[in-house]
Amino acid sequence: MRLVVSGLANWQQWLWVLNVGAQIALCYLLVRRRAYKWLPFLSLYLLSDLAHSAVILVSYRLWGFSSWAGYIAGWSTQVVVVVARGLAVAEVCKNSLRDYRGIWALGRLIIAGVAAVVMSYAALTWLAARDKTFLLALARTVLAADRGLELAIAAVLLSLLTLARYYGIALRQPQKALAVGFCFFSCIFVLNNTILSWWLQRHAVVWNGIEMSSYSLVLVAWCRALYKLVPIRPAVPALIPQATYEEFAPQFNYRLRLLNDRLMGMLKS
Repeated sequence: MRLVVSGLANWQQWLWVLNVGAQIALCYLLVRRRAYKWLPFLSLYLLSDLAHSAVILVSYRLWGFSSWAGYIAGWSTQVVVVVARGLAVAEVCKNSLRDYRGIWALGRLIIAGVAAVVMSYAALTWLAARDKTFLLALARTVLAADRGLELAIAAVLLSLLTLARYYGIALRQPQKALAVGFCFFSCIFVLNNTILSWWLQRHAVVWNGIEMSSYSLVLVAWCRALYKLVPIRPAVPALIPQATYEEFAPQFNYRLRLLNDRLMGMLKS
């Protein structure tokens, strides 16, 4: 979650607590269903977001809401969250298209191009803020990268969902829920920060609540998808009947002894 903890209304603080609780529940389900093995970047994203929230709370309690130390701690950890979210979305695309190597090869090029555009956008923002203080330039750069990343996520995942719909590609769970969730939240974020904030700034509290509520819905949907996911159990080997084994075992043992004798003869010669 972004740097919106300080100055929240009571209902927004409870909503923030709900989001943190949902993230913890989602991490538990990832471990319970052993999904962290094939969703490592999603796990990294959730853990980094939780750590980011913890850092903000601790820094605000120690140094106050308007302290430079809290400012640095919050924005520096936000960088990790932004990168982890981008990796998690790339992971969802890979898992969704892993059975279609040709399409995924094209998808990797698109994702690499999007990453280059986002980094360039953030670099230009940094250069434009050179006359400002370092911390203000850092905040503007992270915000620019975050805004560009959310726009890229919305575009990439909308393309993925459209492609899957057009070609009849069945997206398995929880990949479908993850793709829809990331896409939905990114669209809300882009709409909130690029359109509504320009003309409806006096309603910032309302739109901030809408953004937090949308994230809560996404987390609940992800928890539901992972809760219904059947844990991956090791395959039970198919054993032959005992009578069949007793019948063929002497022949197998005889052939193994012949093979062993030949190998021993080759080693001695």
